[in-house]
Amino acid sequence: MTAASPAPLPRRADFPWYLASASLALAGMSLQGFLIPWLLVFTLQADAMEFGVSRALMELPPIVVLLVGGAYADRLDGRRLLLLLSFAAGVPPLLVAATLGHLGYWVVIAYGALVAALQSAGEPARSAMLSRVARIDIQRAVAAMTVVTTAVGLAAVWVAGRIEALGLATILLAQAALFALAGLAIARLPPAPPTATSIDILGGLRALRQARLVRNVIALNFASALFNAGGYVVVVPLVVSQVYAGDAAFLAATMIAFTIGSSGSNVLLFLLMPLRRPGRVFLLLQLTRAALLLALWFEPPAWLFYALICAWGVNMGVTTTLARAAVQELAPAPHLAKILSLLFAGFLIAAPASALVLGFVVAISDAPSGLLPGIAASLCIFAAGAWKSGLWQFESPSFPKGRRRLADRSK
Repeated sequence: MTAASPAPLPRRADFPWYLASASLALAGMSLQGFLIPWLLVFTLQADAMEFGVSRALMELPPIVVLLVGGAYADRLDGRRLLLLLSFAAGVPPLLVAATLGHLGYWVVIAYGALVAALQSAGEPARSAMLSRVARIDIQRAVAAMTVVTTAVGLAAVWVAGRIEALGLATILLAQAALFALAGLAIARLPPAPPTATSIDILGGLRALRQARLVRNVIALNFASALFNAGGYVVVVPLVVSQVYAGDAAFLAATMIAFTIGSSGSNVLLFLLMPLRRPGRVFLLLQLTRAALLLALWFEPPAWLFYALICAWGVNMGVTTTLARAAVQELAPAPHLAKILSLLFAGFLIAAPASALVLGFVVAISDAPSGLLPGIAASLCIFAAGAWKSGLWQFESPSFPKGRRRLADRSK
């Protein structure tokens, strides 16, 4: 029997076009991430409970469409699906820009939920496509994508911070244009034919039964997002408003500091990758995150607040990339998009759950107290992960020795 010939490398232009599309889409969502708290907290003066409820309502629809999108992404041409959804995502900001005189609490919720749902529906297809276009190992491909996309997103947030000078309509039009350009970049990629023969929404869950380590990575990442990522999304805008009396520029600077940390950490990761034991790094960073949240709880001066937010970005950037890379390189190919949709669903489920809980915590105490649950969660994640998840012993197949061991077992 002759050995199977290696799969041909993707075209050199494929990965740059993929990065362009992902970066433009993330820039549009970065504007969304700025606009929602700015409209609700700073413009409409929503209180902590109203803000928490709004975030929960905006995050619920994307959860459903994410799982459906994962099933369809394995069954349909991913490029065609992304092309359709990218142009559709540009419609809601155009509608809001055309009806600014009717801006209100429920209009903002509807706009936020619709844009998030459309982007969520395409995320499994976009993520699964990375394995088709990358010419390097998956660890470094994920890190490179994170660096480039967050840098472009950083520029979008900087522009959003000038909303008082540019006007809300200008920012909304820019968001619509970014989504449209993301679609045009996707159109330059080759077709992404289906990897599954039928649409099976629950297929990812069944596949996880045979992939214990992938299952544990997704579970621990969900726990991490529940109060840590949720704390950044929900609590930090309230801290900016209530503790530092910040304006739009202060909020934008906070988001930029976080993004610099998350992007910069992935530059370092790219240089160090492939890591042999990424699971240990993921777990040890839970301890440093607990220390960072505790320091923020003490209401430091503004300069130190920015530094701690940047360090929090470093922490979240590394842990998110390592979790994503582990799932991407270990999940079985026929169910890759569905399993990735479960990973992303963890973030989306965590957001509304933590929004309600943390909004309530802030409402009965103060904004910094919303950071305290994240400290306990980080310590529990470290203990559970190091004890019996298998993540502490995990050796990445992207590491050269790991690739050789996999080849030896396959003989």
